[in-house]
Amino acid sequence: MNKNGIRLNLILCAMMHGFNHYLMIFFKPMYPMMADYFGLSMVGDITTRLVVAYLGYGLSNFLTGILARKYSLKMLLFFGMLLMSTATVVFAFIPADMYFLAVICVFFIGLGGGTYHPAANTLMTSLYETKPGYAIGILSIGSAIGFVAAPFIGDFVGNKWLGFQTLFLLSGTMVFVFNMVFFAFAKDAPVQTSAQKDAVEKAGPKPLPAKILVLVILLLCIPSMIRDLMSWGYFEITPFWVEYGFSSAIGIWIIQVMAYLPGPVVQPISGWLCDKLGPMRVLIVTFLMCTIGHMLLAVISPVFAWFGLVLYGIGMSASTVASETYMASIVSQKNRTLVYGIVLSIALGVGGVLGGASGWLVDAFGKTNAVGYQIWFFGMGAMMALSAVLYPVIQRIRKNAAA
Repeated sequence: MNKNGIRLNLILCAMMHGFNHYLMIFFKPMYPMMADYFGLSMVGDITTRLVVAYLGYGLSNFLTGILARKYSLKMLLFFGMLLMSTATVVFAFIPADMYFLAVICVFFIGLGGGTYHPAANTLMTSLYETKPGYAIGILSIGSAIGFVAAPFIGDFVGNKWLGFQTLFLLSGTMVFVFNMVFFAFAKDAPVQTSAQKDAVEKAGPKPLPAKILVLVILLLCIPSMIRDLMSWGYFEITPFWVEYGFSSAIGIWIIQVMAYLPGPVVQPISGWLCDKLGPMRVLIVTFLMCTIGHMLLAVISPVFAWFGLVLYGIGMSASTVASETYMASIVSQKNRTLVYGIVLSIALGVGGVLGGASGWLVDAFGKTNAVGYQIWFFGMGAMMALSAVLYPVIQRIRKNAAA
């Protein structure tokens, strides 16, 4: 594949990344509207059921991590996005008395979306083997734009103009059309000869012994799961936090957008720093930024909240790049899809689903009481700080294995 083809792949995969995450969260600001439509009275009724999307996302990550070792990465991406967009369109036509169908549709949205990271990350880091941080950084610009656009469109277009059903229909159709463009122009990674594969293996990280690889994967799952538990829990409860627990007349979209608003600037810089300094250092710093920012949200004060939102947004945006680059940096290309598949399936499947427990916590203290929100923001921050300790441990294990 020539340089122009590689660049086109990078652009198309970055755009797909944006649409992928857009479909995962564009409906979050519309939770109160959707709860009224389906007759749900409790916060937990919607947050603990619709997080089934992350269960589907996690399951698909795992399956894709296995399938991507044998099948076309491009086709896995195409069929995943086809399922995601189709399920989004179907959601628009679900009657008010059939909420169980909404849950099923959201599961399939996640199932389709989960093909993205193992396939796209492996495809692009293999094409940019010497600069994985650069590849992940550019790919992540797409996700940041999706994360920023989704709450804005969900609140202004869905809540204030068209309603959630019309927005589901339009969003699914838009992504379906893009997917056809992706199918027409994206290229698979070229088939490598045995000599080329050997050269790549020598240039990249050395393969780890099987037992060490299993241990590294298990340890990687823990901080990744905590990070996703924090990230997705944030999107689950902020519509209710803004409405009931935050003493400021502010749009839901602003709070949700702040989680990734710095992304288009911060993420390519984070990728560049990962290539220059090593991803582990960047990863630990960004985890600590997320921790401090998330804890500051518990203060429920406009000054602390805005400072916390900015810090959290920078940390969360940059940690996405650093964590995915770190995975590419410690395992050989041969095992990369497997590592992405397993770690991200645990992170999204467990962390994402548990994120719905934030609604239970809010209900326990009453959704109009700030205490439940405060406990969540502070507790998740503390857990993330503790989980960052595991990265130096993983690095030590890897170095000892290499020696």
